[in-house]
Amino acid sequence: MHARPLSGLGFASGALILLAACSSSTSLAPAQFANVVDTTTLYALTGTPIGTPSAFDGVSALAVRTDLNQAFDFAVDIDASGAWEVRPAGTMGFIEEAGLLTSTLTFDGVTSAPTEGYVPDTARVVTLGSVFILRTRNSSQQCTISSTLPRYGKFHVIGVDPAARTLTLEYLMNLNCGYRQLTTGIPDA
Repeated sequence: MHARPLSGLGFASGALILLAACSSSTSLAPAQFANVVDTTTLYALTGTPIGTPSAFDGVSALAVRTDLNQAFDFAVDIDASGAWEVRPAGTMGFIEEAGLLTSTLTFDGVTSAPTEGYVPDTARVVTLGSVFILRTRNSSQQCTISSTLPRYGKFHVIGVDPAARTLTLEYLMNLNCGYRQLTTGIPDA
C-alpha cells in the first residue's frame, strides 16, 4: 500500500501548523503581571542577626534570608573599607546565571533591561543614589512556556544606614518570564 501524496493545500496547512508550533516554544507567553515600584530593606551579610534578610530573590521579588534559602539572585554586604557591595549569587558559590549591571541612568531613565553585559561573578560597590539592573537566574517557576527564562529588574539605592547595617532599595521587578520592559504597568516587551 502506498501513502497518498499531500495536496498543495494539505502540505501548506501542515507546514503552517508545524511553523506555529515551533515558534510558540520560543516566543514569550502573554504578560500576566503588572510592573510596580516597591521598596525593600536588606541587611549586610556580616555583622547583623542571622534572622534578617540579606538577599533578594528576583524570581519572586522578595527579600530572603540566606540561612534559610539558597534561591536568591544577589545579597548585600559591607566590605573591609566600609563600602556597600551588591554580590551576585555566583560570588558566593551559588547559581551563576544571575548577573548585575550598573547603570549611569536614573531609576526612571532605565526603561528596558539590556540583553547582555551582566556580571555574575563580581560584587558591585554601590552608594546612595546608585542604580543597577538584575538579570535573575533562569527559572520555570510561574512560566507558562516550556523553557526557563530569567526575569529582569532595576534597583535604586535610596537609603544607607551604617549603624543598622541596612541598605534600602527602590525596585521594579518584571515578573513576566523573559520580558525586559522596566516601566510600570503590564509590559508588552
